[in-house]
Amino acid sequence: MKKILLILLLLFLIPLSACGKVKYEFKDGLMYENGKEASGTFELTINGFKSKGKFINGLANGLLEVYYPDGSIMKKTLFSNGEHLKDEVYYRNGKLMSTYLKDKRMDIFYDDGQLVMSFNFQIGESSSYHENGNPLMIGNSYETTLYNENNEALFEVKNGEPINIGTTLKELEDGTFEILKDNKIIAKVDAKGETITYLYSTGEKLMTSSSVSGDTEIFFKNGKTFFKGNTENAKWFYKDGKLLYESKGKEWSIYNREGKKIITAFEEITDIKKID
Repeated sequence: MKKILLILLLLFLIPLSACGKVKYEFKDGLMYENGKEASGTFELTINGFKSKGKFINGLANGLLEVYYPDGSIMKKTLFSNGEHLKDEVYYRNGKLMSTYLKDKRMDIFYDDGQLVMSFNFQIGESSSYHENGNPLMIGNSYETTLYNENNEALFEVKNGEPINIGTTLKELEDGTFEILKDNKIIAKVDAKGETITYLYSTGEKLMTSSSVSGDTEIFFKNGKTFFKGNTENAKWFYKDGKLLYESKGKEWSIYNREGKKIITAFEEITDIKKID
């Protein structure tokens, strides 16, 4: 009889326990607790990484931190009443990987601290940099300039038209062409005039561009690819050839030194738990 009563009691308590369970959900930029906008400090998983942040009336407020599996900081995001103000992404060694200021500027760095590229959203300008820190390519909606590692302009385009920077075109016996500036070869063009290859000051391949496919590829001096892409898809690489950053339309992703995707434009949030 006692066993029967115990079983009945347990069966009675199970529904009560289930009814008392709190449901947390992050939806459309808001944190919910049992369907109501939640306040407090929460632990959650973002794209597979443990995270922690504070929410007030459903809105993220203050610092949201994302952690590597070893507990070190991967990302810090600053919010004010749900407004996304600033991002800082870190390598495992603690150095900055990227910074983002809302509607102002984004910078991406190598793990040795060197600036790779930057985007200035206020003036619509993007810049990439050589290994020695000098500008490689600077462009905006109406003007683009390519430089070699000595800060010498190799081409300049304004409003879709090439600007004369003092170059001359020389045709070779095989039908290909050389572009010279101050009697020095800065680029080569195939016989059909479809592919142009710009050179470092020491002769290594710097950039190739195809007028047929629209593809452009930029190289480090050691021959490895620094950038590869077109108007639809673009990729930047670490000096050893591993992928660093890619963008495709509104989608973008950042990769760490181990080749793992760690930050994306679209975040998957799971395992929400309120801790305070």
